[in-house]
Amino acid sequence: MKDILNKTNQNKIKESENIENEILNLDLSNENKIIPGIQNNQIDNEIKRLVDEIVNLKYQLVIKDNEIKDLKLKIQNNNVIDLPKYNLNEIMVINFISPDSSVNEGIKCLSSDVFAEVEEKLYKKYNHLRNTNNMFKVNEKPILRFKKLCENGIKDGDKIQILNEK
Repeated sequence: MKDILNKTNQNKIKESENIENEILNLDLSNENKIIPGIQNNQIDNEIKRLVDEIVNLKYQLVIKDNEIKDLKLKIQNNNVIDLPKYNLNEIMVINFISPDSSVNEGIKCLSSDVFAEVEEKLYKKYNHLRNTNNMFKVNEKPILRFKKLCENGIKDGDKIQILNEK
């Protein structure tokens, strides 16, 4: 009888395990169906978010493109208004030459420029000349700094001698 009871108990345990296995398999099957649904929903939400972000970025790009166009237009308008127009015949080059030949430089300018402005262009290239007391001559005549080039008798291609007292 004990054997029969043991076998019966073992059978009941096996049946109960089989029932539990079936229940677990059903649960697992249900979970496997739910998880892809959740994943698909999450994927759909992510796709919607990315599409919204793309639309927003395209909108921002259009705004930036319009700003660039506006700025280009402003630059073109300012260039037309602010830049003076010169005839090529008005532009001249004068040559600065120092006695020791350390300076031999042509500077572009206009005959209507004040000599001090042209002198400043020279100092931008030869900064060490600022530390000396410079005098300038053209055709053996001294140049007056605050007169125009034409008033000093300076013409295109003239050689300006730099005389400095250290």
